[in-house]
Amino acid sequence: METALKRHGVLVLHLLIMALLLIGLVQRTQLHFLPQVSIYIGVLLAGYALLNRLVPGFRRPAAPSSAYTLLFIRAVLIAQVVQMIAHWAWLGGIPLWEALHEQDDLRIVEIRRAAGEGVPLLLDYFSHFLIKALVPMALLLAWSTNRRLFWLLAVCASVYAASLLAKSFFITLFVPLLLALLVTRQWRYSAVLVSLFLVVTVLLSTAANPQKLRSRPAPGTTGQSVAEDAGVKEHGFVLDALLGVGRRVVLMPGWTVAEWFTHIPSDIPYAKGGAVRPLAVALGVPYTDYTEKVYDLAYPEMAAKHVPGTMGTASFMYGYANFGTWGLFGSGLITACVLLLMQRIYGTRWKWALALNAFPLLALSGSALPTVLLTHGWGLTILLFLWLRPAHEPAA
Repeated sequence: METALKRHGVLVLHLLIMALLLIGLVQRTQLHFLPQVSIYIGVLLAGYALLNRLVPGFRRPAAPSSAYTLLFIRAVLIAQVVQMIAHWAWLGGIPLWEALHEQDDLRIVEIRRAAGEGVPLLLDYFSHFLIKALVPMALLLAWSTNRRLFWLLAVCASVYAASLLAKSFFITLFVPLLLALLVTRQWRYSAVLVSLFLVVTVLLSTAANPQKLRSRPAPGTTGQSVAEDAGVKEHGFVLDALLGVGRRVVLMPGWTVAEWFTHIPSDIPYAKGGAVRPLAVALGVPYTDYTEKVYDLAYPEMAAKHVPGTMGTASFMYGYANFGTWGLFGSGLITACVLLLMQRIYGTRWKWALALNAFPLLALSGSALPTVLLTHGWGLTILLFLWLRPAHEPAA
């Protein structure tokens, strides 16, 4: 396994995530759509093997780490503080603080949505670049070079990410560091970081679901109250929150794929290129947000209440939404090219490849490839690695 990770770590990570995706797909639809997914996986493997044999590798001469590493970390810290103040100022408050004073679920949903959709586009994009590329890279470098800067940046970024009421944002900040700690076998630090993930997940779940901790009068008593869990009661609030996150990570990617297969093309016709914005522009066809269309069909009760939402899905499904089975073939070939390119960029630095590509590959299970490369900061992360040229191993 270690040999495979060293030579083809990016591909191995993607296949592991695909195996995770299949759990939810089979759980929701049994084996009904497995042949379609097999087409994508088969083309991906065949295309990767062929390209790996035909396309020569390239070697970059060894070079010392960039002299700008500490400057980069300091710049990211300043940018994080400025972004945090600007974002909160535009919103007129801190979303997490407002949610803690609300009891209405729909109102909290509005607060969480407004944290991203209620700000100027530039502010929103920079927020994503910070959380998904700049800060994770800076934290990983600071861990090995300057612990004081690491803690300053970790605290500021954590407060900002948690304030936006998105559990995934906080975890995203530390995914590269966690992977680096794991591949360098620093088990104690890894355990501490995972424990922190669990604590923050429970705290943010509490803020987002206050009805689960609401009190009601105890039967036959006056002036006393007992905790009322309005959700799943069999495991208790803390375990239910963790199980909810587990379902989201393990089952939800497969569930979204099942929903897209179920409704396309039976309820929604193939987009013929319009399901991905850059492709729609290139082909000159109208762009259609299929994430909204599938969401309305998957959650008709929310659509009836006029509560907007989206259901993103695995990157290869956008190819299917555009061109059906031929789209799966195309997605397999395109993904094979991208994964091989990433592997060649990192070369023998396989630990860096695993640490920096884990989050983007996870994001591919819920977003289109162009979105992951741009909005999720995959392209920016690659540029940062090539510019900073860290000579040491990650988390050394």
